[in-house]
Amino acid sequence: MKKVEKEEIIEQLLKKGVDRPCPRCGNDAITLVDGFFNQTVQDDASDFVIGGASIPTIVTACTNCGFLSQHALGVLGLLPHQLWE
Repeated sequence: MKKVEKEEIIEQLLKKGVDRPCPRCGNDAITLVDGFFNQTVQDDASDFVIGGASIPTIVTACTNCGFLSQHALGVLGLLPHQLWE
């Protein structure tokens, strides 16, 4: 992930009010995980599907307990609109 991308992601998270302590341990130090995640959307929980619909996300992590929080790039305005509508 590029520095400019990180700065834009952090800016968008702050605009959305993502500035509170960790919901699990109360720690104030949260970090942005370097890289992007792609969460697969499946119709059936009993099948394992490769490919298909997905939700691109970024992840923040608590520096104390490791709690992970995912944030959809489309909702943050970081994807072309047609990709997440």
